Amino acid sequence: MYARTAGLCVLSSLGLAWAQDVGESALGSLAPVIASIQKSQGYPLSYAERKGVSVEEWRRRGRREVQHRLAFSPKPIPLDLKTHSTERRDGYELHSISFAGSEHYRVPAFLLVPTLGKAPYPALVALHDHGGYFYHGKEKIVESIPEHPALVAFRKQSYGGRAYASEFARRGFVVLVIDAFYWGERRLQYKQAPPDYQKLIAGLEPDNAEYVSAVNGYLSQRTAELNTWMNHSGANWLGIINHDDRRSVDLLSSLPQVRKDRIGCVGLSVGALRATYLARMDSRIRAALIVGWMTSLASILELPYPAHPNLPAAFGLHTSLDHPDVASLAAPACAMFVQQCRRDRLFTRAGMEAAAEKIAAVYRNMGGLERYRWKFFDVPHQFNVEMQEEAFEWLRRWLESARKVGE
Repeated sequence: MYARTAGLCVLSSLGLAWAQDVGESALGSLAPVIASIQKSQGYPLSYAERKGVSVEEWRRRGRREVQHRLAFSPKPIPLDLKTHSTERRDGYELHSISFAGSEHYRVPAFLLVPTLGKAPYPALVALHDHGGYFYHGKEKIVESIPEHPALVAFRKQSYGGRAYASEFARRGFVVLVIDAFYWGERRLQYKQAPPDYQKLIAGLEPDNAEYVSAVNGYLSQRTAELNTWMNHSGANWLGIINHDDRRSVDLLSSLPQVRKDRIGCVGLSVGALRATYLARMDSRIRAALIVGWMTSLASILELPYPAHPNLPAAFGLHTSLDHPDVASLAAPACAMFVQQCRRDRLFTRAGMEAAAEKIAAVYRNMGGLERYRWKFFDVPHQFNVEMQEEAFEWLRRWLESARKVGE
């Protein structure tokens, strides 16, 4: 069903055993050149390279570099929260809301508030994935009535058939799920669709899975243009996404139902990429669950097939910091659990292990190793029910105690 979407989804849906790191890189003759450039630059702002700089100064420099490369710092404005509808669900209330992300746009979202227990509750920013699936965003991880057949199939593949944000709300978390920029209500849409787009969806109905697949395929092909045009405009895709994720924390912190010192985040795949940046760039995040997106970036060059087409990225950042270096900037104040997928074809096994161990070294050096955990699950790229159950217990542990430690 999803073979027409981005390679990210195609590869993750194969469900094959782990492919050993053999064969020629997908970049062929260019791979040695790129590898040589990366090796010569290194990652000078990593924790291991701080060379006598205090932890506080190292963190300050790293955060400043990340913010610079995200290239999006709009002026502050009021949240202007609006509730559009409210539904009573099993164990929670579902509020369809929107709030001002910046002066340029509003952000549609679902706010899930438990009906059991007593407020204020701990809270989560639940971050949906990429998956080469743009037609829906927040709906991927929140129950819908009725369920779109495309969502049913995608959720079975990626989440063990469970809308995990709804499940976490039933278990006592206030959960906020937004549509990230380019997904769901914020996806690319036209008043007058281009001829090739009209031809692609001709004869298909929106409530049909084939229609959603066709739209996803078309939108996947536009992401290269999106990255280019945003670069020309002095911004970048990940910068907008991270800004909106941080605005999500603003919103949760403003709610009387939420314990402001007990906010965490969770995400699979690009949702995990988002969680990594959110945990680092917002110290109000006390616990972060990163699922299926933690690797040393240089190791991706070894893959013998293309696996990461046109992802949101902070261009230029990785002249200074590797991806696990970004995560380690949150240590030790943010408790972190990295869940890895042993049969994940988007990364090398060595790259995933090296990244997880690099973060562990930082937590260990800062005396906070008990606040960090990483584990491999023998699955392809997914966040299944078993993983969700472990995640729930871990998040409950750290967000119920929410003990603050030094930044």
